[in-house]
Amino acid sequence: MKKELVLIGAGKIGRGYMTYIADNAGYRIHYLDAYDPLVKGLREQGYYTMFVNSFVNGKRDWTKRKITNFDIFCTQTEYEQCLEVLATANLATAQIYAGAIEPIGKMVADAIKLRVKRGFNEPLDIAFVVNFLYGEDMCKEVCMKNLDTQEEKDYAEKYVGFVAGLVKGYGPTPSEAMLKEDPFAISCSDADSLPVDVLQMKGELPTDINFVPAHYVTNLEKYKIWAGNVSHCAIAFFGKQRGYEKKVDADLDPYVYKCQLMCARESFTSLKKEVKVLDEELHEHLPHLGPQSERGFDPDRVNREDPDTLNRIGADPIRKLGRNDRIIGPALVAIKGGEMPFFLARAAAMGFYFINPNDKSACELQEYIKENGIEKAIEKYCELDLNDKAEYNLYQLILGHYIEISSNDAVGYDYFRMK
Repeated sequence: MKKELVLIGAGKIGRGYMTYIADNAGYRIHYLDAYDPLVKGLREQGYYTMFVNSFVNGKRDWTKRKITNFDIFCTQTEYEQCLEVLATANLATAQIYAGAIEPIGKMVADAIKLRVKRGFNEPLDIAFVVNFLYGEDMCKEVCMKNLDTQEEKDYAEKYVGFVAGLVKGYGPTPSEAMLKEDPFAISCSDADSLPVDVLQMKGELPTDINFVPAHYVTNLEKYKIWAGNVSHCAIAFFGKQRGYEKKVDADLDPYVYKCQLMCARESFTSLKKEVKVLDEELHEHLPHLGPQSERGFDPDRVNREDPDTLNRIGADPIRKLGRNDRIIGPALVAIKGGEMPFFLARAAAMGFYFINPNDKSACELQEYIKENGIEKAIEKYCELDLNDKAEYNLYQLILGHYIEISSNDAVGYDYFRMK
């Protein structure tokens, strides 16, 4: 296998976490990204600076490296070049938003057509390194729909692997000083492995890059997103509702800390009862989850130099309030398992108060509530089946929190339609 990796998506995960793994292994990287200004800028500059964040003896430490061993193409303006890259690749990862599944699935299908035409009968494994569930399945479905012949579909089934991966690294927002040094700077943690579901791969697991075989990867993703990322999302939703704009201010609020911690606890407790994983893999890949990671509120641990904003963390609230995402997903597991997801439901209610005039999703959400009422908004955006008793109870719990949070009286509240 060639020491080359195609990275579909050159954002924080792509140029940070995944590039850190690939660069450590001496791989050449082919970036495919939709944002043309980024593509042109990186191509012209020829490098970018990676700031790696690690903790040594309990203290934060930054190191930096210059990333140069790459090329980059735009999926919008250089589509044919992107197909050429995929037409001869053996290994790729996709670090994309859910909204990009459709165009990426079609691009993979077009690359398969080219591989079939050329008789290139080698495997192509694409690991989905995303913070939403079932990305590999959704992309495969789109891909198969865009193939024209049975030969192409047979080729896809035999040679193309749509593989679940588990995001272990994170990408804090680069500081002003980092961006002043390099406008294309990226920051990332020092996580240096990618767990993948090898049963979904069509080729052999590479031994010269740190892709780690794992079991029940989709379930590990549920733990990561539902019991891990839920905390980050809760900080944004609770923090915004309390009037904060910066993450550091929300982190310094004991109430926000308590609520995000309880969201994580409710999620983890319900998942442990209902979702199967191997305990040793859970502890190996996600050691920060669970009761062993809980600590009391301590403002001295807060990174006061963190430039991150709650608008960025809570961005696209419609997606984050979806049925399989970080709040409603674990809340459904909990309530159907006989638990009461009080804080998860409250976090969802806070999400319906998320306001950012520069966020298209947030604006759509508020406009829908204004025109249709909060009841219909909860049913629509949380994708709840009100004919299911457990889901109806969750709906009622979210609605109750939403009304209680309001400073207005329920009877006179503009958005609350009395039934």
